[in-house]
Amino acid sequence: MYGVAGRLKAYFYRTDDAFVAVSAASEGGRLEKYVCRENLWQLEEKVLLTTAGALYEQAANAAGLQEIAEQTAIEINRKGWQDIPLLYIVPEMEQVRYALNLPPGLEAVQQQEAAYWELDDKLLAQGLSAENFACVCHASDESGNSCTITGVSKGYLQEAEETFAQAELTLADIVPVGGVMDYLRSQQREIEGFKKRQGAGLAVKRILAIWFAVWLTVGLILLSADFLHYRQAYALAEQQEHELALLSAEVQEMHALTAQTVRIADREKKIQAFSRQGMPWYSLLVHLGTNTAQGVLLTGINASADGHKLYLEGQAVSYDCLAEFVGKFEADKLFFAQGVTLEHSEVLKGRGNEPDKVQFSLSIDWEPNHEGKYVDEVQDSQSK
Repeated sequence: MYGVAGRLKAYFYRTDDAFVAVSAASEGGRLEKYVCRENLWQLEEKVLLTTAGALYEQAANAAGLQEIAEQTAIEINRKGWQDIPLLYIVPEMEQVRYALNLPPGLEAVQQQEAAYWELDDKLLAQGLSAENFACVCHASDESGNSCTITGVSKGYLQEAEETFAQAELTLADIVPVGGVMDYLRSQQREIEGFKKRQGAGLAVKRILAIWFAVWLTVGLILLSADFLHYRQAYALAEQQEHELALLSAEVQEMHALTAQTVRIADREKKIQAFSRQGMPWYSLLVHLGTNTAQGVLLTGINASADGHKLYLEGQAVSYDCLAEFVGKFEADKLFFAQGVTLEHSEVLKGRGNEPDKVQFSLSIDWEPNHEGKYVDEVQDSQSK
């Protein structure tokens, strides 16, 4: 398969391009590294095992398999071949092999099935059963009318896997003697080895890496979008905060103006109330202004509904100042003939460093002369 589809398949499907094969042949045990370059398999390196002379005779028993596995582990670690799939080549003495003639016109699956039953007949003649053997079948010619079938005891295969596992080695597959190159070149390695290992499979690590990269990209895009929205919202909030700060000054100014307007309106109402009652409010205010005492502040002047009583509110720095202030009003018989009454007084604690103050309220019996008598008296007293 070529083009984009071929490259995608090569990327997402795992295909082994190197193998290490271990064998115990009559000429001695060895490790062989095979590498595929430009779709051609070739032997790249061969390593003889240190106990080569004794391996072949001992391969049929547990001690021989263990020796092979241990020597293989040593050489693989020394060479750094731990990540390369390992093949075990079954010794010839552990195999049964027959050349068979098959009926013509059979498909591949039918050929293998026919060869299996032929092997079963031959093993029965030896008192054995094909159910206890794993088989590999190779066509001997292109017509498919003849083949070679090789069988190995399943017990031996299991023993070989367990022995290599004890040496911390995993067998990728087990192949018959003389079948290594057939195994490597085959597009269907599952029919060339006794373990039926698939020749190709999904590249899980690559797929997971791409899956992670996709989710990471999506996450970064969403994070970038959220960050952009955050920056926009933050900029809008800063703008609104700036506008509120500008409005705050205007609001404070408006409140001050409103408070001042309320105070002016309150004074206007009081003046109008005095005017409606016929009170000499102007002469009263002038008289109060000329009869102040040091340390006393008047904060409010009110009149009763009938205009016969005045209420004064204020603050004094001490009771002595308040007494002096009240004394002046009591001595002023000309203007306040009815006398002055102290209605209420209390000490207000100062805040922070401010001194304490005496808050008070006075009531004055008041009978205004609508003919302006008090005005004349005030003017005469001032002229004197």
